[in-house]
Amino acid sequence: MTNKKRGYIDITVDGKKRTLHFSMNFWAEFTEQMGVSLQDIGGVFESGISLNGLRSLIYSAALANDLENGNEVDYNIYTAGTWLDDISAKKINDIVEAMMESKILGNSLNNQSKGVAKPKPSKKQ
Repeated sequence: MTNKKRGYIDITVDGKKRTLHFSMNFWAEFTEQMGVSLQDIGGVFESGISLNGLRSLIYSAALANDLENGNEVDYNIYTAGTWLDDISAKKINDIVEAMMESKILGNSLNNQSKGVAKPKPSKKQ
């Protein structure tokens, strides 16, 4: 169901196709996972997203899609972290692009941020 303009992108991990949805449900979960308010979300991406942020992004988007559609949730945030081993750098860029094109309260994140940031390591060790 890949449709980046509508906030959807498909990934295949562990031999299973998963749909990520960058909806308001995604933003609610993602801001909760990251511990930031919606108004401060642009700062999460300005200097590069951490591995924790990338993991939260993948998890929150998969969770939003599955709960919106009544699908079984057979993973947790740590499972989503293992998916990162199966996702190519190009696909990660496609995922971030789909997220950046999604809308937050009717506004594109591209209008709030100065471009797509590159992943950076988590500060927690």
